[in-house]
Amino acid sequence: MRLLHIILSVFICFSCRGQESRQNNTTQKDTTMTTEKFDIATFEKNKINTEYNFVLDDGTKVRQVEGENDYSVYEYPAPPELFMTFKRFYKSNKSLEQHVIRFPNRFLKKRLEYDKEGKLVEAVDYDKPFKFSFEQLLELIKKEKDTIDLFDKNTTIGRGSDEKGTDWYITYKKVPMRREVIKVDGITGEILERSHYSHLDN
Repeated sequence: MRLLHIILSVFICFSCRGQESRQNNTTQKDTTMTTEKFDIATFEKNKINTEYNFVLDDGTKVRQVEGENDYSVYEYPAPPELFMTFKRFYKSNKSLEQHVIRFPNRFLKKRLEYDKEGKLVEAVDYDKPFKFSFEQLLELIKKEKDTIDLFDKNTTIGRGSDEKGTDWYITYKKVPMRREVIKVDGITGEILERSHYSHLDN
């Protein structure tokens, strides 16, 4: 009997460790449902070829596109909002397949994936590894000697997190024919490096 208790204790210990490891991952699975559907009637009524573009009352620009197997919706809010939304819908039943929140130049904030029944099958929070948040990064940018316009087409914000580190990258135009780059530690907020590279002006 005592041996059985020992075996059960060891099993429970390893089970808890495995669960903790999964919970620390940025990818999660749960049973959250969505009932959101693509408004096919309005799209068919207003589309030109395979696309429908319009502007909401709050200034958000919306682009809807029909693909071979899906419908894509891009929503670009008016300034000072910074993040855009991308949604993809199954063509077969018009239900939501993917919901992505990102900075316009593709720095991802969050991604949700749904099956055809509307069940959430994957949720990825790209903010999770970053202790130095995007909002804190904006405050750092405001304090820079150079004026960095976040709405300038030459300004991009990127980030990465792997075994080499967790970092933010701010790229912007200061003088013609080159781009400045500031590398910021995604955990501490320390500026790790300032550099630049040659770049043709558009």
